[in-house]
Amino acid sequence: MRIDTPPIRDLVLLGGGHSHVQVLKAFAMKPLPGARLTVVSREVLTPYSGMLPGHVAGIYAQRDMHIDLGPLARLAGARLIADEVTAVDLDAGRINLAGHPPLRFDRLSINTGAVPTGVAGSGIPVKPIGRFLPRWQAVKAAARPGETVALIGGGAGGVELALAMAGSVTDGVQILLVTERLLPGQPAEVRRLLERALARSGVRVLTGFRVESSTDTQVRSADGRTEQVEYLFWVTGVAAPQWIRGSGLATDEQGFITVSRTLQSVSDPRVFAAGDIAHLRDQPRPKAGVFAVRQGSVLADNLRRSIESRGLRSYRAQHRFLTIIGTADGSAVASRGSWAMEGAWVWRWKDWIDRRFMARFTELPEMPDPRSNLPRALRAEAPDAMRCGGCGAKLGAEPLRRVLDRLPLQTRAHVPMGIGDDAAVLKVAAGQILLTVDGFRSITDDAYLFGRITAHHALNDVFAMGGQGTAALALATVPLMAEAMMEEELFALLKGAVDVLNAHDVPLVGGHSAEGAELSLALTLAGTLDGAPIGKAGVQPGDQLVLTKSIGTGVLLAGDMRGETPSDELQLAFNAMDQSNADALLVLQRHGLHALTDVTGFGLLGHLGEMLRASACGVRLQRNSVPVLAGAHRLMEAGIFSSLQHNNELALADYELRGCSPTDPQIRLLVDPQTSGGLLAALPADAAEACVTELQHSGYPAAAIIAQAIDGDWQIVSG
Repeated sequence: MRIDTPPIRDLVLLGGGHSHVQVLKAFAMKPLPGARLTVVSREVLTPYSGMLPGHVAGIYAQRDMHIDLGPLARLAGARLIADEVTAVDLDAGRINLAGHPPLRFDRLSINTGAVPTGVAGSGIPVKPIGRFLPRWQAVKAAARPGETVALIGGGAGGVELALAMAGSVTDGVQILLVTERLLPGQPAEVRRLLERALARSGVRVLTGFRVESSTDTQVRSADGRTEQVEYLFWVTGVAAPQWIRGSGLATDEQGFITVSRTLQSVSDPRVFAAGDIAHLRDQPRPKAGVFAVRQGSVLADNLRRSIESRGLRSYRAQHRFLTIIGTADGSAVASRGSWAMEGAWVWRWKDWIDRRFMARFTELPEMPDPRSNLPRALRAEAPDAMRCGGCGAKLGAEPLRRVLDRLPLQTRAHVPMGIGDDAAVLKVAAGQILLTVDGFRSITDDAYLFGRITAHHALNDVFAMGGQGTAALALATVPLMAEAMMEEELFALLKGAVDVLNAHDVPLVGGHSAEGAELSLALTLAGTLDGAPIGKAGVQPGDQLVLTKSIGTGVLLAGDMRGETPSDELQLAFNAMDQSNADALLVLQRHGLHALTDVTGFGLLGHLGEMLRASACGVRLQRNSVPVLAGAHRLMEAGIFSSLQHNNELALADYELRGCSPTDPQIRLLVDPQTSGGLLAALPADAAEACVTELQHSGYPAAAIIAQAIDGDWQIVSG
């Protein structure tokens, strides 16, 4: 049996900055056998700072200026963990994260950028860009003629941003640039050209003003002068984040990580750093993105060489470099040393440079289809090689039903409810217990998140019977790696599951672990009932059917496998899957619940059909009333769907479609397989609206009435 080279070393990229995207691309083009890459980033869409002013000016869309780390990481075979660092423990070889268990490393590269400094009082710092952008959009929408938007900081970044803001705000809104010195360190000709651009754009410049403090409506200088403003942004210098100081890494006086010419920490050879967070000991340079871009190729090569125990390359920082500052009016100012030039052609040059850089990380090659290696006569019968994880990996409803029909009937006196409901009900001496099992192979390379989602998903079977969990058993499979790496992967997986189980007072009491081809987890849950089980039967004509969560996780996960789901949309799907249905059950029970199930692998229509069959009832479902996750419609329209989709679509034959077609993406989404989906409940008609309102106020904003139970047929209507 052929065994692929197992990972032996953990290479962790901390941050998704300009250097690290180049490391990911380099390892994608030339993988390093034995190395496992992990990228940790607070923002899954990493902004390219060079295009920020163009976006603010309305020239670029938000996606134009962001590199999506998800597809890039997938191409590189890297894990992507959406989180931020709180500490680095060099002795233990681990990184402490805000929302994950500690992450081990053998080699660590840091490219997180710096944090804003000089912010005195209130106001909005421009860095980190991911937090600035939504606040800028809010200010832009709110600012009215006669009001002032102030920027503190007169460097090149502040000037370019002030020009961009002036070109995008409502007429009559004043842009004020406040600074002690305008464009310090820039050649006289650059200052002259940009001062002219500021005047042309109507930006008011206030120099000789060293800001001492600020409030929501005022900035005050060291000499007591004040300026009244309505909105305030800071475009000042940067400082090192606090977590570096406690790491034990050697730093300069400002707290930035000191590195040698090889970009390696001078105090710990396992650690590398690049970009603003690094201090080049032998060749100090200002904090500018141009250096991070130039460092990327050397960093990628040296990380590879370090793992292979080879000699490292030296990075030589340029003394002079090209600077191009856009003026947001179709022109730009370019400078290098004492040379400077302005014109529309300069802007076109900058635009070409920026778009070419972005294209390297956004225009990625398509993944090859392994079926192309099969003989032509066999290809038509081959399953899609990109098999979904989660509930998209379930066997289809019809094959499953045929298998169960072939088995002997499983009837016993102590089993009042068995195969067919969400959980079995067993009679015991003390009353009744619930028993269920669920699990699947991983839907994400983030083992901790996968453990959490699996636990939520398994608990839903208990909630769908109106019960509470009491104990759990786990069956965990971990792929072959170095022993220390397998240990950490198993810990992260089970820690995620246990954190969710413990939050629901369900202890993990045992289980089994195994080595396998890929990461997977299954949980067996026991539970109790306070009263009679709810089950799928009990829907009555006139009942309203309420869904607690949006659908679309299947197609979004399928799109992610193909690099087609933007990472921000994927994160929204993960957030939905990582939400408990426990509180939703309590709300539903307070409103006279008649019947209940959870929406999982057979899709909304498949599970609704189970309720209707058990209740001998019809339904009228409003197609447009079903809540859908962002991006799911677009992916379905593009012909992307889960590997279970075609089998699930057999359920459409049970429904009469009125004013809509089975090929309509909205209809096809109704059978999209869900992982850790919402609860589907039948409620009395006079209680449903109040129930939905309470659900929305209880943390389920997508909750909606989607259908009405009727006597007669199963109908889907276009309204």
